[in-house]
Amino acid sequence: MPITGASRKPLSENKELSFDELYLKKDYKGAAQYLLKNKQQFDSGIFHYNLGTVYSKMGDQATARFHLEKAIQEGYINSSSLNNLNFVKSNLQVDDLSTSSSLPDQFVNITTSIPVAGYVSFTLLLLIIFTLMIRFQKITKKWVMAAVLILAVVPMLFSFIYVKDVNHAIALQDIPLYEGPSKIFSEKGKVRAGSKIILGEFKEGWFYVEFPLSLAGWINKDQLGLF
Repeated sequence: MPITGASRKPLSENKELSFDELYLKKDYKGAAQYLLKNKQQFDSGIFHYNLGTVYSKMGDQATARFHLEKAIQEGYINSSSLNNLNFVKSNLQVDDLSTSSSLPDQFVNITTSIPVAGYVSFTLLLLIIFTLMIRFQKITKKWVMAAVLILAVVPMLFSFIYVKDVNHAIALQDIPLYEGPSKIFSEKGKVRAGSKIILGEFKEGWFYVEFPLSLAGWINKDQLGLF
């Protein structure tokens, strides 16, 4: 699991070890503390990527998944971040949004995993193609132009109307799932540590789990990593 973006120089005259040095010495706890103490030195995506990698080395795969998912959401998408996330998910082996066989769950997982910037880029690409089609007279009828233009901007509209407001979360430990927003209601199961879920309504410290559909119910906000 490679690391990236870390300062290789000590921060002060007392020869404080850098993140790279702590990581290579396998002092993963010290490396995590360094990252948390010096968060402002890192790009947000790189910070969460490095922290997720360190937590994975420490054996806390649930927290590792939260930070790696957060890194990807922040736009740090490359082979290292994707491979590390896949490694963590394989260790967790939870049945959640990303592994569900339900078509609604799969659709929501795919569409909400794409960063808003990805939707914007895709829309711009479609608009460029649309412009070229008009220029070379591949489209001449006005109603067809209007229909194609609407289709071109649908991805960006979808991202701004829905995707940007979706509340993802990772369960940082096994959390009981209830039929209502209180412990007075019957417990209907558990959300296993490391599970990826999408949250809906919030009531006095409780979230309703919207997806995956198999985990529909209420969960306490404690021990949830929100992103």
